[in-house]
Amino acid sequence: MNKEIFDEIINNINKNNGLTKKTSERLVNNLIIDKFALDNFIKQLNQVKYNISICPICNYYEIKKKCLICADDTRNQNVICVVASQLDVNNIEKINKYKGLYHVLGAEINLNKKKSPSDINFESLISRIDKNTELILALNATFEGELTTNYIYQLTKNMNINITRIAKGIPMGGSLDYMDETTLESAFKNRKKYEV
Repeated sequence: MNKEIFDEIINNINKNNGLTKKTSERLVNNLIIDKFALDNFIKQLNQVKYNISICPICNYYEIKKKCLICADDTRNQNVICVVASQLDVNNIEKINKYKGLYHVLGAEINLNKKKSPSDINFESLISRIDKNTELILALNATFEGELTTNYIYQLTKNMNINITRIAKGIPMGGSLDYMDETTLESAFKNRKKYEV
């Protein structure tokens, strides 16, 4: 294999969040060595490409045009948990206690990364709110998460809805991606009214 081609593949894989250059090199190396694993990997990526998309309502995953959350009519339609990413939904779902809806913002306000409020999915959140809505703010306990939480509060404080926030059992600087199920369950159970 031409070394430039190998390096280009590594660099393109490395652009994905969470994959280091070393991890990308190992992945490519393993796929080159094991053609059966490569074929399976390609099949799985095609599943993602052709069968999984983003729900236009909550921004979580749709499988074959059916949202895994919005299509579940056993969920409480009056409670919306606001999170930064689809991975946050996955982590909350693992505790199997929360039975409301979600709204995935897609990011948090982060001026260093050029993520201003206009780049984030706030308008569609506002359009989902009515007088019976409880908003649970479940953003990361980081500066960006706090900034985004305050922004949402300012947008919704005059709407006369119940706004709560998951408890601070999540340490400052912590990311939901890394929270264990017990910590997340406790944070949801002990949520309280959000006030600035």
